[in-house]
Amino acid sequence: MEINIDDINGIVVISLKGRMDTSNASAADEKFKGVLAKSPEKVVVSLKGLDYVSSAGLRIFLTTAKEMKKTGSKLAFAEISDQVLKVLKMSGLDMILKIYKSTDDAINSLAP
Repeated sequence: MEINIDDINGIVVISLKGRMDTSNASAADEKFKGVLAKSPEKVVVSLKGLDYVSSAGLRIFLTTAKEMKKTGSKLAFAEISDQVLKVLKMSGLDMILKIYKSTDDAINSLAP
């Protein structure tokens, strides 16, 4: 799995590509924790290139959402493939996470 982290107008954008499963979830978890350690006010997670997510990946998304909520920070997910969206719906996370069709839509939703 490939993880890219960018800053777009003060909003941290984490882009995931490939498969997120137990073989790489710990590395992804460390990347997400590294982002959270910097106390960002706004984060967008782009799942455009994510082909698959396991329960280990879902845990990372949920933990990130909880941590950001504690600090009053804003989190949005964007560009979710049909396969990954299906998993989010089965787990009920689609009801918890803010999901947008595009990264631009997500960024605009978090902009002042």
